[in-house]
Amino acid sequence: MIVEIANAAAPDLVTTAYQLSDVIRVSIALVVLVSGFMAVLFILWGGVMLILSGGKDEKVKPAVNSIRFAVLGIIVIIIALFVTPKIWDMLGLKVSQYVDPREIFTTIQGLSSKFFWGENSSDYSPSNSNLTPIDSSFDKF
Repeated sequence: MIVEIANAAAPDLVTTAYQLSDVIRVSIALVVLVSGFMAVLFILWGGVMLILSGGKDEKVKPAVNSIRFAVLGIIVIIIALFVTPKIWDMLGLKVSQYVDPREIFTTIQGLSSKFFWGENSSDYSPSNSNLTPIDSSFDKF
């Protein structure tokens, strides 16, 4: 199944045909990226609340809970990325070809470099054919 995606905001980009597996992989990567970013923000917010609490129990408890639940959220995200595909494969649904953790992390790396560091968006192609692995990204420096 091929999904046509047209980018009306940037007319210089050509309409590209993406496979369903590309759409699923990028969607999962975006959810993981946003939820991880939000978890880090909640950890930082809990730390600020803890510092400003002055040792009062009624202010320390919400700060510690904020940090605790953010860390728990990160753990749930990681478990979902690695365990869920294995469970679906054991049930015979063969979804690991779409949600392989290495592919998800490579996609997250490519998306985050485009969103936060302004990498040229024309470098990204379907099925991440030209994205570099996470380990070799520091070889450029």
